[in-house]
Parts: sequence; structure tokens; C-alpha cells
Amino acid sequence: MVRNRRGVALTAAGAMFYKDCRRIIRDIDIAFEAARGASSGKLGKLRLGVGVSTIHSLVPRALLKFRQSCPGVEIEIRDMSTLSQIEALIAGRLDVGFVRLPVKHPQLAVRQVLTERLTIATSAKFIGAVTMEGIQDQAFILIDRSVSATFHDHCISLCDRSGFAPRIVYEANDTFTILNLVSAGIGVSLVPGAVRAMHVTGVKFAPVHNKHAEWDIGMAWNKKSESEIIRKFAETCLPV
Repeated sequence: MVRNRRGVALTAAGAMFYKDCRRIIRDIDIAFEAARGASSGKLGKLRLGVGVSTIHSLVPRALLKFRQSCPGVEIEIRDMSTLSQIEALIAGRLDVGFVRLPVKHPQLAVRQVLTERLTIATSAKFIGAVTMEGIQDQAFILIDRSVSATFHDHCISLCDRSGFAPRIVYEANDTFTILNLVSAGIGVSLVPGAVRAMHVTGVKFAPVHNKHAEWDIGMAWNKKSESEIIRKFAETCLPV
């Protein structure tokens, strides 16, 4: 600091030091606000794992509600099978997963959030009874087992319980492709009931009236990694 006839002024070094101090204080304030936001669950990152059954139903509604209460949280969504989600949750690569139940692992907290049902999908021009017996001689289009082994195996098991082995002509990587192939009359399929919401034209649906067509879906997270963000997201998904 130097004095002259006009008063007191900072030296060049002092001015630089003052500028640095202001920047440091500003950075501390930003860091403090970020820490406060993270501790309250309003800032941070949420890595979600979803499967063929939840991407069209529960997850979009939950995310919309969660966004309204926590707009500062960055959300990353990964389409993964149940087994892949479990591995990622245990390894810390995923925060929350939506998995087919039952899942039993000492590191994971699991809460049921949804019950789904296999639904028959046929072309709108299909003639005949839209039942398991009515489609047993048709060509089948199913989800590829590499995408979801549990869902694929469930479809095969339901056909077996209905007294036939499906004649599979194509295995697709996603339900949108399946529904469009069904619409084109290539074959019939078994899909989660929630895919009705995709509104693919030229497809008609019918529920399978068999208790073995149902399965439960749960929300899972690693107990060791539980955070306020996870707790807030769980509030939007878990039944009251």
C-alpha cells in the first residue's frame, strides 16, 4: 500500500493479492453452496439403471416429479439388464436400479415399486383369439436374451406353461423395434403391459390371464452409498 497526495492506494502486488482474495472468497462461497445443496439432495448426480419394463412406465413419471423438487441434480440413465444393474450397484457404478424381484444381496436395499404383467402384442389385422392358445402357432418376436435374460426367459417359461414352445423368428434389442415388426405382421410378441404407452400404430394388445404372467419390480441401491439424493428419489417412487 502506498500513500500520495490523493490518499492511499494499493501497490500492484497488493491489487493482485486483493483480487486473488476476492476470487478465493467467491470460490469458497460456491463450494459452500454446492456442499449445502448436495447435503440437502438438491445438487449432485444420480445414475439410474432401467430395464425394458420400467423405461416406459414408472421411471418417466418419477423423473418428472423428482425434477420439480431437485432441478439441480444431474441425471444419467442407463438401459441395463437386472443382472448388470446388480453388478453395477455393488461396484458403485450405479446409484439406483430398477430390477426384477426377488433380489437378495447383503449390500443392497430393495423395495418393491411395481407389479408388471406380460401382455400379448399382435398386428391390428390379426384374425383369431388373442390368447396364449390363440397365438401358439404364430411366429414370435422376442427381446434378445443378451438384452434381458430374465425377461426373455420369462416369455419362454410362460409359453411352456401354456403348452407350447414359441417359434422365434427374430430377437430384437428393444421393444420399439418389436412393436414395429409386430405392426408389420412379421409375428406376435410378449411385452410388458407398460409399452401400450408407446402408442405404436397397427398393434393391438391383450393381457395374459395367468398368475405366472406377473412379476414384481423393485428399486435397489447400495446401502453403503445411500445419500440424500437417493432418499429423495426413493420418495418419488415408493408407494405411500
